[in-house]
Formats: sequence, C-alpha cells, structure tokens
Amino acid sequence: MTELDLLPRHRPLTTRAQWTGFAGAAALVLVTSGLPVPPVVVLALGLTGMGVVVLAWLDLGRHAGTIGVRRLYLIAATWCVPLLAARPLFSGDVYCYLAQGTVADLGFDPYRLGPAAALGADSPVTKLVSVYWQDTPAPYGPAFVELSRVIAHFAGQNVVATVLSHRLVELAGVALIAWALPRLARRTGAAPSTAVWLGLLNPLVLWHVVAGVHTDGLLMGLLLAGLEIALSGRVAAGVVVLTVAANIKFVAVAAVCFLAVELARRATRARDRVAVVFGVAAGFLLVSTVIAAGTGLGFGRFAAVGSPAQVHSWLAPTNQLGFLIGGLAGTSLTDAAIRTCVWAGAVIGAGVAVKLLWSVFHGRFRVVQGVGLVFAAMLVTGPVVQPWYLLWTVLPLAACVRTGRARWALAGLSAVVALLLPPAGGSPVVLFAGYLTAVFLMGGVLLLPRTRRPAPVPG
Repeated sequence: MTELDLLPRHRPLTTRAQWTGFAGAAALVLVTSGLPVPPVVVLALGLTGMGVVVLAWLDLGRHAGTIGVRRLYLIAATWCVPLLAARPLFSGDVYCYLAQGTVADLGFDPYRLGPAAALGADSPVTKLVSVYWQDTPAPYGPAFVELSRVIAHFAGQNVVATVLSHRLVELAGVALIAWALPRLARRTGAAPSTAVWLGLLNPLVLWHVVAGVHTDGLLMGLLLAGLEIALSGRVAAGVVVLTVAANIKFVAVAAVCFLAVELARRATRARDRVAVVFGVAAGFLLVSTVIAAGTGLGFGRFAAVGSPAQVHSWLAPTNQLGFLIGGLAGTSLTDAAIRTCVWAGAVIGAGVAVKLLWSVFHGRFRVVQGVGLVFAAMLVTGPVVQPWYLLWTVLPLAACVRTGRARWALAGLSAVVALLLPPAGGSPVVLFAGYLTAVFLMGGVLLLPRTRRPAPVPG
C-alpha cells in the first residue's frame, strides 16, 4: 500500500489532531495573557492546554509516516499561530537579549559588563532581566549580540516590538529547520515525514522557540541547514552557515568538527584528509574573524562563555551529583563538589566526543547522528542544562532515526520535558495544586468520545 493509498484513511484523524493542537495552544495563550484569575487557575488551565497539544502531537505520530510533509508543515503553522500572540513563556531570556543589545548599542562591551553595571540597576531594561542575570555578561556569540543590538537600536525600550522582532528571528530559524529536516532525512535513509513530525512539530519547538523566543531556534535552524548545504556538495557555503551558528552559540562548533571528519573520511589519501580538516578549520576561523571584526565585538565572548554556569542548573546531572555530595558531606562542601563534578563531566564529555568523531570517521555513524549524540553527551556531562537544550539532540536525531523504538523514545522524552516547566510561576502549594488539577482535567480529555483509530504503522 502506498502513501497516497493511506492518506484518505488518515485524513480525519490528521484534521482532528491539527485543530485539537490549535485549541490547546490557544487555551495556553489565553490563560497566560493576564486575565484576572487566581494563579492556580492559570497554571491548571495552561498545563491542560499544553497537555492537549502534547497528546495531539503523540496521536499524530502514530501515523506520521503516512502524512505528506506539506500537510505536516500546515499543521505546524496551525499550532504556531496562537503562540505568535503569546507573552514570552517559560523564561524571560528575551529580556536578556534586549538588555545585552542595549548595552552594545550604547557603546559598552556586553562581554565585560552585565545589564546592571552598564545600564544601572534602576534602568527599566535592567529591571526586566531576572536578578540571576543582571550582573552577567552576554554568553552569546557576536553574531547574535549584533542582531540583538540592531533590534534594540530600532525597537528601543519598546518591549512588545522587541519580543515580536526576536520572535520573527526565531521563526526564521524554524523555517530553516522545516527546510533542512526532510532533506537530511532522505540523505540518511530516514522517513522525511516522521523527521518533520518528531522535530518541527515537537512541543519543545512550540514552547521554547515560538512562545519562549529562545535563540536556540535560530541556532538549530542554521546548524541543520549548514549541514545539509555542506553535505549536498556546497562545502564552503555550508561551513559559512555553520560558522554563523557557532557565533550565535559556541556549541555549534561541534557540527563543524563532525563535518570536517566526515569530509576527511570521504577523501582517499592521507594528505587530502589533512588538507580537508585544515581547510574547514581555516574557513571557520576566517569567517569568525570577519564576524568579530565586522561587529566590533571582537573575541570577548570567550571570556564570558561560562557565565551561565555561575548559576547552578538544577537539571544538570553534574550539578545534581554535587548537590547530593554536599547534602551527604555537608552543605559547606556543595560548591566544591559541584566544581569537581563539572570538571569530571567535562573530561568524560570530551572523551565521548572524541569517540564519536572516531566513529564517524570510520563510517559507523552518520555525521548528523554524531552531532545529535555529542549534544546528548553534553546534556549529560555539561554544567548547564535547560529544557530547550534537548532540541540540540532531538532535532539532528529526528533526521536520522529509522526505528520506531528510537523514535518513540525521543518522543516520550520530549513529551515529559515539554511539561516539565510550568507556563506560570507560583508557590509550591500553587504548583502542586495546578499540576494535580491539570492531571484530572487531562483525564477528562482522554475520556471524551474519540473516532476509531486505525492500526499504527509499523516502524
């Protein structure tokens, strides 16, 4: 049976998932828009809206392999539409972008001065930034800081204009993800439609890129597009795009390394392999230098790249282990334990990265798979983990996983992490009551009459 034979059979279920997800996203936006309702109601209804989208996404995944890529694009757009009007959800990082862009626009060095030092603690822009980051220099590369500076220059202190401008930038990243995923999937032998479902329609993209306005959308869009461009034979152009990604967040340099190893593997002579590696490295350094000089920001980003680690990330396994050691041995040892665990994690992560590079060089892993796996190692061994960082590994792996078990493992992990951060804050009592109420509401949603489902498609 062909894909065209299966499409009419699944069209009603696909339409239902499309509009169910839209309704869930719209409910999330509505209840977080500032309505005069108790926080527990905002939290419960917001979580329920999120849960409805996650369930619609999982339901869609049962027959994603029989849905055309263009139809999945339409569903993704439908789910994104309500989120375009949302307040920045799940974090206030977009206000950090505004502050860092304003610091640069005023002629200060955003890699030496945090918002409070450059703008003053009483500045309206500084007050928008979380107290955790008011004294923190910009951890982003000069390409993104320059982009933030341009937005700050034209939007000024208009928060709405700033959020919309950054959201448009991230939507450009989403468009690059949509372009690259099916192409990379065909290159690796995976199903393009399931790659688009698992990657583009992933709730983490909806929550943390579209609604949350995190720069990781642009980062991953450029990274995936750069890999596809380079692997299609336009190596120089691909290296340029990947270098721009690395000048947004330095983690993208991992993709440059794996591309260099893959290109070296394809060379037949040892000297050609060395020339390829040095050529990619030279291209990366040249483009990075042009960006550093062209923006006037230089290479100060390397002095501030570790600034996010100043706040202990509660999701990072290395930090969790340090907290556990501190709890057992005494809280006075917690900071030292965390530093030790972070250094140990760095050593282990470096070893895993070398092993994966070696595996790609010998053809045991494809380059896209290697990139996804090295990012997974970063999440396990790194000092800072945020829920949206999971996209670093899910998006590349979405383009290359070919078994149903691996696909659903990534989907299950994404679904859990997608519900990990609440859409609104509150006291522990409010959070507990909100999550508990949302569980009961979702139980009611699951009990609603549903059309009969076709059997799942194998694989």
